[in-house]
Amino acid sequence: MKDIEYIKEDLKKSIGEKLYIHCVNVMNTAADLAARYKEDVEKAKIAGLLHDCGKLLNQNIKNLEHASLGAEIAKSKYGVEDEEIIDAILCHTTGKENMTMLDKIIYIADKIEPNRKYEGLEKIRELAYSNIDRAVIKSLENTFKYLKSKNEDIDNKSLVSYEFLKNSFNSIQEERI
Repeated sequence: MKDIEYIKEDLKKSIGEKLYIHCVNVMNTAADLAARYKEDVEKAKIAGLLHDCGKLLNQNIKNLEHASLGAEIAKSKYGVEDEEIIDAILCHTTGKENMTMLDKIIYIADKIEPNRKYEGLEKIRELAYSNIDRAVIKSLENTFKYLKSKNEDIDNKSLVSYEFLKNSFNSIQEERI
């Protein structure tokens, strides 16, 4: 696998400044969250940096398609072989059933990085560092609300992710009682 400095330099040349800054912000946010949740910080940094690399080749792809393209680019162009990193890139837009901690970290880091601005963001940022499951649930709820306001369809993977997390979270709460 290419080292992180090589990847940063290559991305800087390959994508616009705005997307590059976003990717670096997601990398740094992911590193902070990984440290908080005692996950592999280097894996989080690489997945965070490369999460949007699928936007490199074709700016005309549909929004959700860049994740699968990004996973392929991470493998072929940057030599990423770690399946945890690839999976986190794959599910960073929609989530998935039974997300790993790294999946959740990349998903939520993308939603809360410092340049993001949207209604409800501060609550999600707060939750991200105290209860990442609740942060992902809240983020998905925000996304659903936004998509409904625009009369846009909600991706089925996002619905499955939401139901799985909600049911898992409720089960954990019941066990504590």
